[in-house]
Amino acid sequence: MSQEENLRWESCLPIGWQPLFRQLLSDLESAGIAVRVTQAKEKFGELRVYIDRPDQAAAPLIAAAEQRSTRMCQDCGAAGELMVRNHLFATLCAEHGAGFTKPLGRPMISLNLRYPKDD
Repeated sequence: MSQEENLRWESCLPIGWQPLFRQLLSDLESAGIAVRVTQAKEKFGELRVYIDRPDQAAAPLIAAAEQRSTRMCQDCGAAGELMVRNHLFATLCAEHGAGFTKPLGRPMISLNLRYPKDD
């Protein structure tokens, strides 16, 4: 998939991370890595980029962009940090983080799986 086709996911991202996503796509293209982005989103205050198949060459570039997002305000692109309000995690600068507080730790994900009983 071309960079232009992958750019359709840009509108799903917070505006402050859109340049980061465009740079990732440019870096992938410059490295000759052709991947199809199947999803790009914010999750727990971090950029998440998913591609159609595992790619050893793409993985470090994607991981680096995702890591950079943890220090970049998702609203404006300035330096930011993970903040929380009402169980909502976001990476924000001081200006956009008004009303948020620093979390005690990283978000934790827990699953409660229920299996049907055999009758």
